[in-house]
Parts: sequence; structure tokens; C-alpha cells
Amino acid sequence: MKSLLLLVAVLIAASPMVARAQKTTNLPAMSASSRETETLKIIAINKPHRIVTLVGANGDTVDVECGPEIRNFNKLAVGDEVKATYTESYSIHVQKGGEVEETTEISGGRAPVGGTPGMSLHETHVMKAKIEAIDKTKGTVTISTLAGNRFTVTPQNKGQLNNVAVGDLIVVTEKVGHAISVNKPSAKSTIKSASSTKKK
Repeated sequence: MKSLLLLVAVLIAASPMVARAQKTTNLPAMSASSRETETLKIIAINKPHRIVTLVGANGDTVDVECGPEIRNFNKLAVGDEVKATYTESYSIHVQKGGEVEETTEISGGRAPVGGTPGMSLHETHVMKAKIEAIDKTKGTVTISTLAGNRFTVTPQNKGQLNNVAVGDLIVVTEKVGHAISVNKPSAKSTIKSASSTKKK
């Protein structure tokens, strides 16, 4: 996970997102997410070692070893397109009461036997840190984690200190997802490619 210190500082420093979240709960909260998708093409396959060579749009190549978790490996072919999607989201909020803790959940999906190769993997990590002290004179908050680490943050907006109390939990939730799917090139693309080769 990213630095808890940084995330907590962002949470307690009143951003527009925090202000909107306070309309209903009056407790600091925020969220952010990102999504990236890249399409690569298979240019070589080493079947004995289950290694696939991929090329990206920028021309860079990478060798990927496909373990036993990749079903239907024999259906992969040179020219297939591999679509890789990466998603990441963070949410932070203040919780009244509870204990510090850290939990991780991992789930995934595999292609059915005989189907098109592909897989997905999702990981959710939740970390709860407790507010141990608030110094309104100095404008600081001291927080402790499950590992016993203690650190102090100084929010830019000291007014946010009125919305938290000693004993509150800062709950940070991180979700990361990976999804990979394989698409066969369309007949139109194949014809166009063959035509271009013939002209040369």
C-alpha cells in the first residue's frame, strides 16, 4: 500500500472531495480510482516452456511465462491480441470505535476448460489505524498502526481536527484488480494484413 502517513494527511486536509463527503456524515472521507488498459500482440510462443512473447503498441517486447493457472494454453496462437486491464482504487474514511487491524482478501477467476484463455485477480487490503492523540494547539494528530508504529501528521486545514476524536479509526481500503483476456484477430484484420504484405 502507499504510505499511510500520506493518505491520512490527505484525508484530514480538507479537499473538495472531503467537503462533499462531510455533507451526510460530517466525518472526513475521500476516494480515488484509476484504470489502465493495454493491448499487446503475441509474436512468438515457446510451447515446451509455456513462454509467450508479447509486443506492445510502442514496440517493446516482453516474455511471459504462463503457469498451470493459465488454462487452455494450447489455444494461444501468434497474432492473438492480449488485453490487460489494471484497476486501482483507494477509499479513506473515519470510523467511530473499533480496533486497529489489517486484512487482505484475494480472489480470482480462471477461464473454463476448453474456453478462451484469460484470468482475473482481485486483491482488497484494509488497514485501520487509531487516532491516539489530537493537539489542537499545534494542529497535529498522532496515529498508531497494528504493527505498533506511531506517527504524527499536520493537516493543512486545522478545522478538520474538530471532526475527529481520540479513539477514532482511520480506515484505508485499497483494491487492486488485474484482468487478462485473449482475442483472436478479426477476419477483416487478417485480410488487410495479407493485402499489405502482398503489396510489398
